[in-house]
Parts: sequence; structure tokens; C-alpha cells
Amino acid sequence: MRQPRRSTAAALTLTAALLLSTAACTGGDADDAAPTEAAATAPAWPVAIDPTATAEPFWVVWTEIVETGAGDTTTLQPSIDSLAALDYQTLPLDPACQSGAEEQLAGLTGFGNPLGVGVAFGSAQDAGTFDTLYEGATVSITEGTYTCGTAS
Repeated sequence: MRQPRRSTAAALTLTAALLLSTAACTGGDADDAAPTEAAATAPAWPVAIDPTATAEPFWVVWTEIVETGAGDTTTLQPSIDSLAALDYQTLPLDPACQSGAEEQLAGLTGFGNPLGVGVAFGSAQDAGTFDTLYEGATVSITEGTYTCGTAS
């Protein structure tokens, strides 16, 4: 049996190494390219709405729920402050003012008369975007129409 020459084996090894290194390098240009503008841009914080100013359904992202009368303002203040830091001006909101919200939140929390802090949005997409961007806790997102009398 004849052994291959060392120069032939070395040439084949060098060729294989060059092919592997070239294949590894050519795929890198697309992977290392700068991210597209869409990928680099975070979604914008959605604009909240005043639920008293619409007859249309709206979505509320509830960030804190307490039993009415159980230290309402003191307990809810950290959530109010957290939202204010993001330019969302909120106050405690009675879930009974949104159709279906009181029942849903009472079922989730076990509170017979819940009171909460929530941010109202005009679309499910805006509520979802807020929920995704907000680093604080979210209790629930509810949909419904405004059911309380408008403030005068």
C-alpha cells in the first residue's frame, strides 16, 4: 500500500482550513450588521385617556388594588408616585366606574369592594404596550365602558 505524500496531505488540510474559515467569515457580515431602526427603537409610551370623556369602551391597566377603606390613599400612593414618574397622572379609581371591572378585580383579589390605581387607554394595543413597558406590577387589564356620572 502506498502512503500519500506529506505535501499532498498538508495541501488538503490547508485547503479544508481555508474553506472552513472562509465559510465562517462570509456569514458574519449579515449577522454583525447594525440593527435596523425598527429593532433599535423601543415602542413609545402610549397616551392615557380620561375615561369620563368617552362613551366608547376603554381599557384600564390596574397597577394596585386594595379593599376600599383599608388605608386607601396611603397604600396606593407608591403606585400613584410610580406612574407620576412616567408622566401618568392618576388617582384612586373605583372599578365600579368601568363596566365589568369591579367583578373581575373582586374575583382576582377576593376584595368585596375593590379600589385601585389604573391607567385608562383607548385601545387594547395601547394598554398592552403600557403593560409591556411598565416595570411595576400589573394586577389586571379590564375592558368596559364608563358607568359613573361625569364630573361637573
